[in-house]
Amino acid sequence: MPAEQTYETHRHRPTLTTMGFFCLLAAAGAFALRWFGVGGRAMFAAGLAALLACNLVLLVISRAYIVRLQDRIIKLEMKLRLEPLLAPEGHAAAARLSTAQIVALRFASDDELPALVERADREHLTPDQIKRAIVRWVPDFDRT
Repeated sequence: MPAEQTYETHRHRPTLTTMGFFCLLAAAGAFALRWFGVGGRAMFAAGLAALLACNLVLLVISRAYIVRLQDRIIKLEMKLRLEPLLAPEGHAAAARLSTAQIVALRFASDDELPALVERADREHLTPDQIKRAIVRWVPDFDRT
């Protein structure tokens, strides 16, 4: 992914979707050839293998997209949650955190959140380290 987004680099090119489309074409081609008597059982097996690959790609896409979308939603929720809790310096620190760090912070109580944001920024804590530093855990039962 480019560091800077411009008009030339803004397009999303879903590689996995393209792979799934080609697997589907391969399956359709293999089944069509088998329909016309070309390739026998091996062609049928190739078609089934291509369909299996389509299913695998679909599972990977669905999980990756769900998690990415949830992370974007959590990031927005945390921005709204942090608004009244942080001083201007705290907002600057929160803006420097990665999405993964912000997602990890969602488990912290409002009382400990300001100090934890500052510490995560200052010490470059990993998401796991952030979670381990939380004293009063706020559960998230809505994650898929």
